[in-house]
Amino acid sequence: MSPAKPWQRRLHLTGMWVNSLGGGAYNIALPLIVLQTSGSLAQMSIVAVASQLPKAFPGVLIGGLADRMSPRTMTHIGYWGQALVVAAMALLIGPWHTPFWVLVLGAFLRGSLDMFARTATFVAIPKMYGDGTAKFNASVSTAWTSASIVGPAIGGALSAVWGPWWLLAVDAVSFTVIAMIMNFLPWPDRPGNVPDRPGFIQELSAGYRRLSQLHGWWRFAGTVVLIGFLSAPLSTLAIFQTSAGLGGSTTEVGIVGAAAAAGLFCGSILSGLFSSWRPNILMQRSSWLMAGGSLLFFIPSWIAVASALFIVCTGGIAWTVGRTSLIHQQIPSTDLGKTMTAVQFLETVSSPLSLTAATYLMGVSSSMAFASILAAALLSGLLALKSDSILSPKEREPEPRQRETVH
Repeated sequence: MSPAKPWQRRLHLTGMWVNSLGGGAYNIALPLIVLQTSGSLAQMSIVAVASQLPKAFPGVLIGGLADRMSPRTMTHIGYWGQALVVAAMALLIGPWHTPFWVLVLGAFLRGSLDMFARTATFVAIPKMYGDGTAKFNASVSTAWTSASIVGPAIGGALSAVWGPWWLLAVDAVSFTVIAMIMNFLPWPDRPGNVPDRPGFIQELSAGYRRLSQLHGWWRFAGTVVLIGFLSAPLSTLAIFQTSAGLGGSTTEVGIVGAAAAAGLFCGSILSGLFSSWRPNILMQRSSWLMAGGSLLFFIPSWIAVASALFIVCTGGIAWTVGRTSLIHQQIPSTDLGKTMTAVQFLETVSSPLSLTAATYLMGVSSSMAFASILAAALLSGLLALKSDSILSPKEREPEPRQRETVH
């Protein structure tokens, strides 16, 4: 296959931006629908868990499929499937009272189908963009973060006029748009059939065993867990501290929330400017940046909290771009799908643990909660030290030569 042309690259980014825009509207609509139909915080939490659960399961299985199936086929399954699921949710919900299980099932199916599209795209990117993979990853991050700022704003405004169920239709349209765009991209061919190829489960388990045997895999996995640990409760802690801890106004709380989105956007731009850096160096320095920014949380001022959130989010998105580029650079194409889903599994597992720990620590002392964020960032930076060979195959030790007997 020939690498993607500039117009195909721009078209791909446009489709991902539109899709992220629809996702932002969906993320506003679903909690509002739950609130309007039940008013229950517990049910909101259940829907949120149902949306994230596919990253753990069936995500690990989808990662194995992505290393065996055609990326084009998987993206079409993912995007067209999500368009149908979200459109069905919009029709079933409408202005009527909807059974709660419909929301839970819809959130789970959408998340599962999203794993098909995301994983297949992740596997295909190195072959589609070649030496420009790192730069494209940074551009994807910029497109995603810019849409994540605009999407919720548009969603909040439209929900007041149309009602939140219509925002689901907007999300369904965004999936339709990106599914059509996928037809114009130079997708790599389906992986060829290997003689005596093992069964799916055997190959899947063997692939994950290979990952665990890579040089520095456990240090890499440790940084993934630590960054997931500090990222999950970050905005919640900052907003709670501004509102309850410092007695900030709603305007000040809004500015703090906007600082997170601005940090994500700034981090995407910076990672594009430093795309020539080795990915592990970008991860390491981003961790130090997050550690430095988290120190500002200890200053009792909403301006300091907003500044800390901005800096930590800037480092967080730059770290994510570095992580993605490192995987693309070091992992064989036959294991890319399994690697991505393994990373997402680690992030999914660490998030509820960090939310629980942060909630407990915040009840004891805000300083302890922010100290946990600082510690996680410092440990992540330490794990990335001397990581030039991280995720590289271990060198085989030379076999001892047999001594020749002298007659």
